[in-house]
Order: sequence, then structure tokens, then C-alpha cells
Amino acid sequence: GLPPLLAMLRSEDEMIQLQAAVAVRNLSFSPENEVRIAAENGIPPLVAALRSSDPKIHEHVLVALRNISANQDNKVRIVQEGALAPLVFLLRSTNDLITQLAAGVLRNLASNLVNQVKIVQEDALGPLLALMRSTKISVVEQAIGCVRNLSVNAENEVKIVAGNGLPVLIACLRMEERTIQEHAVVVIRNLSVNAENKVK
Repeated sequence: GLPPLLAMLRSEDEMIQLQAAVAVRNLSFSPENEVRIAAENGIPPLVAALRSSDPKIHEHVLVALRNISANQDNKVRIVQEGALAPLVFLLRSTNDLITQLAAGVLRNLASNLVNQVKIVQEDALGPLLALMRSTKISVVEQAIGCVRNLSVNAENEVKIVAGNGLPVLIACLRMEERTIQEHAVVVIRNLSVNAENKVK
């Protein structure tokens, strides 16, 4: 059952922790399990496992969190359980897959209005803008998708401009990938609506 698996995520044996993370990741692909994992109090051990030193554990836990964060209630719970600090830390990883997945989780979380403010307060903007300069398209796509969601908030719009986000967005407009261009156009449109940015 699920409770023993979730308990194994807290094991001090990294091999056991890794196997549990793989199993929870696999279960998380089902919409029914998105709800079950949260109902069985699975979010705290998943968030705790983000602080592991093993990138393989990070990978599987990030996929699980990305999947369950599609659920509206889970978006709130994941942030309440303290996921933002380790997620922002993982944005600075040297492993492209980890940065892509961490940005993907934050992208999902950022579709919640309250989370949009908290993510920027946790200093996510700097690393997200840095990832938008990555040579890996999959990393850029998740980072700019997250920034697109964050740019819905008026205070965040000002911070994106203040953080030197415009040149990065303009560079994204010049990329060949249509989805990245579309995200960049939407963010620039959102920024242009804010009177504070019109002065700049």
C-alpha cells in the first residue's frame, strides 16, 4: 500500500529511499493517485526528500511533485510544506534534468495566485532568468513557462523588469522554438500592461 512506501521516503538508507521515490513517481502519473498521495500525507516526505544529496532521488521526487502539483489543492499544500526553498536551490543545480524538473514543478505551482507571490519572495526569479539563457531547450521552456505564470502578478512584473528580465525575454523571442517565442510574447505583453514598467 501507499503509507509504507511513503514512510520509506524518509529512510536513512538511500537505496531504500530511491526505490520508494521511483515507486511513488510511477504511481503519481494517475490523476486518482494525485489525490491519494496527498490524502495519505505523502507531500511532507516528498518535500523532505528534495533535501537528499542524491540527484537520482531528486529526479524521481521532482517528477512525482510535478505530477501531483497538477491538482489545485496540492499546489497549495506543497508550498505550505516548505517545498519552495529546496526547489529554488535545485534551480541552481549543474544537472540540466534537475533544473528542468525543478522549474517544471515551480511552473505548476505558479498557476496559483498566492504561490506566485511566494515563489518570487523565495528569490526564484534570478535562477529562472538564468535558466532562460540555457543551451538546453527543455530547460528554457520550463523556466520561461514558470516566468509566464509569475508575470500575471503586478508586483512580479516590476521585479522581472528590475531583475534585467527584458533582454532575456527578447533573446527568447529570437529562438526558433515556437512555444518559447509564445511564452516570451505573453510575458512581454503582461509586463507592458504595468504602468511602472512603462517608465523604464
